[in-house]
Amino acid sequence: MKALKIGCVQPRALDVPEWKEALERALELADEAVAGGAELVLLPEALFPAYYLGGGEKSAASWRKADPRALFSGFAAERRIYLAAGLVLQEREALYNGAILWGPDGRELLRTFKSNLWHFDGRYVLPGSSFPVAETEFGPVGMMVCADGRIPEISRILALKGAKMILDLTNLTSTGRNRDTLSNPQLEYMLPARAAENGVWIAVADKVGLEAETVLNCGGSRLIDPLGNVVASLGSSEEGVLVAEAGLEAPRPPMPGRTPKLYSILTADTVSTGAYLAQFDPLSASDDEVFAALCRFRAAGMEEYLEKASRFLVRAADQGNRLVCLPPMEEEGCSRAAEKLSGFLSGSGVVAVLNGPAGKGRETVVFSSDGIIGRFRGEGFEPLDTPAGRIGAVWGDDGWNPEPARCMMLGGAEVVVWYGDGKRPREISVRVARTRAAENRIFLLYFHGWGDALAAGPSGAVLAEALDKGDQAVSAMIRRSESRGKTVVPGTNIVSGRLPSVYGDLVSADGDTGSHE
Repeated sequence: MKALKIGCVQPRALDVPEWKEALERALELADEAVAGGAELVLLPEALFPAYYLGGGEKSAASWRKADPRALFSGFAAERRIYLAAGLVLQEREALYNGAILWGPDGRELLRTFKSNLWHFDGRYVLPGSSFPVAETEFGPVGMMVCADGRIPEISRILALKGAKMILDLTNLTSTGRNRDTLSNPQLEYMLPARAAENGVWIAVADKVGLEAETVLNCGGSRLIDPLGNVVASLGSSEEGVLVAEAGLEAPRPPMPGRTPKLYSILTADTVSTGAYLAQFDPLSASDDEVFAALCRFRAAGMEEYLEKASRFLVRAADQGNRLVCLPPMEEEGCSRAAEKLSGFLSGSGVVAVLNGPAGKGRETVVFSSDGIIGRFRGEGFEPLDTPAGRIGAVWGDDGWNPEPARCMMLGGAEVVVWYGDGKRPREISVRVARTRAAENRIFLLYFHGWGDALAAGPSGAVLAEALDKGDQAVSAMIRRSESRGKTVVPGTNIVSGRLPSVYGDLVSADGDTGSHE
């Protein structure tokens, strides 16, 4: 196993009738990558014939009889490189948005189909249902196609199968006046989170330019290391080739333990899940709107903690908050503290959340003026019904791993509070927090140890964030109906679009990499 020089090709997007020109230009750029020393060349999603397949039968007739696989195979063999390309493929009369990896001898090593169909994809192609990994001289490699990067199950399965690098063939879209500043949530935080949470390299090849007068590609082809750092990237407006080195020979970073026995809901029938059923359960306006506060402070001992917590609770209630998250405690006695603090909520209707210190017996307590509503003890990932909505809580690496928050979302959680331990770098931790919100379409309230506190909405946007230091509370409006609605764009629903029958690797004993803390 050795370091890999990878070339990410970023061509201009073209419409379906221009598919021949698109192929020629892509291979010209691929030759530039080879000249730059690339040993593996990555081309974008739907390079053939194009991403948007609409336009009627006349448009389809221009490419349906063509098959560029021999062209790509020959290119790889002639130049003795690995080559990955995104193609619309026909199998048994059905079309799929596919990706193929050819080896230096021109043989097909790996084929995958896009699983998380985006927007109008489903009008033209069927979803894929397998996530294979191929051995190369550089190490095991997996592939995913564009919006598959939004689904935590896919990259996780590839990593569990041993992939050290994931090739991401994309057609990432954006909007904006300035072509030079276009971006996309996957580039900004979701793909770095995928790399970091799985300890894998991720290489991204995207297009630039406008396709079919409606699909604006944002470029940004890049290489991301297993810590979530962007090693190198291209801009958003121009064609180009990125050649960079990935150290696949290095050991995978230490990863947190997983507890597959607690993840059974990941493979449950979709229509039986709380998240699916909640989509059809209407809320009144008064129940829908929950103003939520995150209180960030540190205390020298229990007495000071209770003094500060009571002050923040009273003030938060006075300012109209219905949900108040207190910072983690540094001393044991979480339940006793909650019982004492509940008296300060008399007549307010506030629901408060309090997390105990790390170690055996750690728990998160949810309480109100009537006392303790319920507890989270890390023995399962089921949300709790409260007057402020369905709430879940995780701490430490249970937020870093995607499965716990995913389980809570599927159970119907509208809000998840993540008490991070602050041991991992802040920047990537915030990206992971935003990803947890966006991938599940929930509100995510995040504490980075005793330092940062922020709220992210179902789109992944940061709704509120505390200053870098000092005692402070910040608030954000939670609309529970927004979290219950799981449609991201027409045709893409993050609950009904899942394929639980093929996620078995996530709950198998072989996927247990450590103990639950």
